[in-house]
Amino acid sequence: MSHHTATDKKSLNGFTQFCCALLAVVFLSACEFEVPVEESIAGVDKILEIRKQAIDNKDMDLYKSILLPEYSSSGVPLDNVIGDLERLFSTEEQIEFIYQKAPPSIAMNTARVIHMIEYKLTPSGKSKKMRETIHLRRVNGQWFISGGIILGLTL
Repeated sequence: MSHHTATDKKSLNGFTQFCCALLAVVFLSACEFEVPVEESIAGVDKILEIRKQAIDNKDMDLYKSILLPEYSSSGVPLDNVIGDLERLFSTEEQIEFIYQKAPPSIAMNTARVIHMIEYKLTPSGKSKKMRETIHLRRVNGQWFISGGIILGLTL
């Protein structure tokens, strides 16, 4: 038979209150980071526009700024994506990147956009259209492309 003293009950009560308070803080802090869907969609749209601008202007630094450093897509590392784009930038005089705006699927800090894209090259007039599924991840409030970029763009 166990005996509990008033001090034991106070300690237990204090510990229970502390746990409840800690749980409330954790719950409230999680709520604090929830971002409205409209804001997430706008963030994803902004990254896609920056991508277009980077390709249209052949600006590799700008392009790299929107790629997640841990980028990986079906085992294809970030270096392969950058190398492929650098080859395209160096071999083509002018590149126009056209993409069909599509609503992203957003779940917490990840997003996916399935859209049609086209690379138009000038003056050759060559064009390549394809369906692409881009994956994005939000890190510290900023969206980055984390996977899905189509390689083999040399036309």
